[in-house]
Amino acid sequence: MESHYRSFAEVVKHGSIRQAADVLHMSASSISRQIRQLEHAFGAQLLVRNAQGVRLTPAGEILARFVRTRSREVQRLQSAIDALKGLRVGHLSIHTVEGTIGGLLQNALARFSTAYPEITYDVVVSGTDDVARAVEEDRCEIGILFYPHPRPGIAPLLRMPAPLFAVVAPDHPFADRKTLTLAEIATEPVGLPNATFGIRHLVDHIVKAGNIELKIRLETNSIDMARQFGICGMGVTLLPEFGIERELEAGKVVAIPLAEGAVASSSMQVVKRTGMELSPVAARFVSTLADIAGVSGVAKSATPRA
Repeated sequence: MESHYRSFAEVVKHGSIRQAADVLHMSASSISRQIRQLEHAFGAQLLVRNAQGVRLTPAGEILARFVRTRSREVQRLQSAIDALKGLRVGHLSIHTVEGTIGGLLQNALARFSTAYPEITYDVVVSGTDDVARAVEEDRCEIGILFYPHPRPGIAPLLRMPAPLFAVVAPDHPFADRKTLTLAEIATEPVGLPNATFGIRHLVDHIVKAGNIELKIRLETNSIDMARQFGICGMGVTLLPEFGIERELEAGKVVAIPLAEGAVASSSMQVVKRTGMELSPVAARFVSTLADIAGVSGVAKSATPRA
């Protein structure tokens, strides 16, 4: 049944029997036959075929979770065996928010790759909510996100201070300000990440508490688009420093501290699935992240049994 599970997993991943067949170098009829055999074995329909491809039935959702969990367990087993080889080989799956790519995560990957050149990586970039779901659903081993809503399915490993700043072009009227409040920013057009991002969670919380109405000109699912909103002088965007490091160094933007206390206490977090022990590769990588971020006391929290 191993090949049947693999075929089913590819169909779920691509939402299409034909695309799964192309990836697996099999015929679509062979994939369909394997799906029918799984349905016969479990006595339940797993897929509904439609013009767009396929969708999972409730029974199919259960099998998809089983296949994902089984795949992750095999990876953990392999990682544990690889650890006996001194981390010479192994694989690490990471889901992260976009802003970490140019700084923290890239630096950590570069250092880790130098120390352990045979380790391979799978890095997926998405919003905070999507990262949290990926961790909860065991689609990755560690997640890196900003200001996540509390979730019972994820456990923090590292917390790194990440206050939000008002980000504007150097010639913007706010550029010479030492601090700003969101009430002052409300007089200007604002560009923000959409509601799947932790940045938006935080901003929405503060404006609701302060009865502030922002002039939102741009909503986006891209941190880079939010950056460009500020760089091009379209108005004010709100981002943590780790999302604008290169632009600050190049003098393309000015970052102004916000006066609201909740903004100053916000953080970026590295998380894992609750109740799941990190593989040796993941634990070592979290320690590398902590070292680069300058976070102390992480050695114990890198491999907790939650």
